Amino acid sequence: MTTLRELASRPLRTFLTVAGIAIGILALTVVGSLAERLQTIVARSTSLNSDVVFATIQRSVMLAPDAKVRVARVFAQLHAIDGVRAAVPEIIVPYETDNAGRFGPPSLVLGFPAEARALERSLLSVARGREPESGERRVAVIGPDFGAAQRVELGDVIALQGNSFVVVGVLDKTFTIFDAAVVVPFTDGQDLLRQLLSPTLDRLPDDPVSAFLVAAKPGSDVSLLARRIALIDGLAARDPREIAAAVRSTLGIFDAIVFGAALIALLVGAFSVVNTMTIAVSERTREIGIRKAIGATDTDILLTFVGEAAAIGALGGAAGIALGLAVVAGLDARSAAGGSVQLFAISPDVALGAFTFSVVLSCVAGLIPAFTAARLPPTVALRH
Repeated sequence: MTTLRELASRPLRTFLTVAGIAIGILALTVVGSLAERLQTIVARSTSLNSDVVFATIQRSVMLAPDAKVRVARVFAQLHAIDGVRAAVPEIIVPYETDNAGRFGPPSLVLGFPAEARALERSLLSVARGREPESGERRVAVIGPDFGAAQRVELGDVIALQGNSFVVVGVLDKTFTIFDAAVVVPFTDGQDLLRQLLSPTLDRLPDDPVSAFLVAAKPGSDVSLLARRIALIDGLAARDPREIAAAVRSTLGIFDAIVFGAALIALLVGAFSVVNTMTIAVSERTREIGIRKAIGATDTDILLTFVGEAAAIGALGGAAGIALGLAVVAGLDARSAAGGSVQLFAISPDVALGAFTFSVVLSCVAGLIPAFTAARLPPTVALRH
């Protein structure tokens, strides 16, 4: 209480110093929330590709006169590769609409057979509604971001390539491509693929596919498996671990830049703490002398001024965290309403880390003026 009364005795100076710390902590909270969400997105994507390889069929193969034979050959070659547990055909076609203003992965229409749904059970978890039943047609399960962007709810009818589909389910949030996707029965997906390539419809095989979900056997090297798949004529596949490493490297550079900017803001706040405490020591020189004359030790004086610096850091940290959480909550709410990726993770770890850093930094910044006050000889102090 004594510390707070001392701070309250010089309200303008205290307010400006606390505001300087709060601005730095605001930046650190926003940046920390962004970094944590990006790490979550990378972790989910890495988990998605941990034991599977997505192999896409080249367009030239699908449109070739002997497409049926070539796709069948590709399918057989996939199964013959050592380390392949299953190769499930899929349909991937773009969802053609105006996505202006939406940030995130492109909206795709995905056609999965039952085998693929079993492999992707953790990512294709239905949060509301239900999954399509066996043999059911013209139904769809949508991702949460797709629903928000297109203003579509459970039970609504959506148009895909001019065909009507009833939304029977909404997927759980995964922070992967499925959040902005539409999942339809495999047969419907094949119809959409035929319709998309209508000028060359007579060249498509009877059972067209556009990609394969290749699951690796337990213990298999997924990177080696991806390279083997890429050697098959007509298929394109990338090493999922290579992709994840590239993304992590990019995020590392991004984190260094944004955290550096936040630390600069905090250092500016720290200098304001040094300035405030230095002025406080010069103004309270006589008080220091009187306290020493009646028995106060150097440690008592040191702790007094370090305690005031810590209080400034605590107030600035609390204010900055509150402002930061309000900012990221508002940005995430706006992104969710527009179907964009929510880029901030409001985490207790981020808030606690920012608050601790604020207090520690303020204490360190207050040490120099506190040492000056503690070492002041009583006789010199009493002359003031």
